[in-house]
Amino acid sequence: HFGSSHLGWDCCDNPFALYTSLGQIWTSAMAPIIDPKLGFMFESNYKPVIDLTDIEDEFVRQLVCALPLLIVGILSLFFVCYLRFSLRGKKVGKDIGKPKLDYLAAKVKTGSKAFLREEYKYLTVYVLVWAIICLALFTAKPMAKDSSSKATDGVRSAFCLIIGAFMSGLSGYIGMTVATDGNVRTTVACAAGSLNDGLKVAFQAGAAMGFGVVGLAALGLSFLLIVMKPNRTQGQAIQYTHSFGFGASSIALFARVAGGIYTKAADVGADLVGKVEAGIDE
Repeated sequence: HFGSSHLGWDCCDNPFALYTSLGQIWTSAMAPIIDPKLGFMFESNYKPVIDLTDIEDEFVRQLVCALPLLIVGILSLFFVCYLRFSLRGKKVGKDIGKPKLDYLAAKVKTGSKAFLREEYKYLTVYVLVWAIICLALFTAKPMAKDSSSKATDGVRSAFCLIIGAFMSGLSGYIGMTVATDGNVRTTVACAAGSLNDGLKVAFQAGAAMGFGVVGLAALGLSFLLIVMKPNRTQGQAIQYTHSFGFGASSIALFARVAGGIYTKAADVGADLVGKVEAGIDE
């Protein structure tokens, strides 16, 4: 959220597409270093650890550039697993003699999962329709006009779009489950301890969501850069990742809009129940 707001982009509940776009910018910026034909020159007083211009094989050069991003993505996801296990070990309502907190938290989690299940059902159809469109368009007019295997351009573009949508949807699921698990534990930490204790739990839940988004974006982008390289130039391999970004952006857009409607409906429903059934004043 901080990065998107300071870049002048609209913040969203699922910033997966933002990190995907930043990854594409990074790979595009690396293109002059990857391809010696573009005439990129290092400063005379600078000696890189790995001089990519000395690597003759294009696939190896692409692998050297994408591998660090892949490792970062995998490490981020391992860290998310650690944060989630640590979060699940925090105290809940029954630990402080208030089991009703767990009952209410379970209701919220059940509702959020039902919402995601219903939303993703429609988004799956949406993504498949666009995947078929990409398959048809890039099969009829491939990007790799000089390649002997240009007939696979449609399959490559559709595959990248589906992977991007899947990664974006998975990040939304991780965020929803972590948030619902973290809410009750944050409340218990504040009730049993101090505001600072609750803040630590809340930051831990937020970190799991943040690293999950970054990890999935880095993993998906670097993986596709590697698998799209065979029989393609480095520039063409990067072009296919635009479909990856499109798929991720589509899910992020709908997740934000539908998520906003869902939370507003829940807010209004809770307000009406409080006023009508519980008799709570405005």
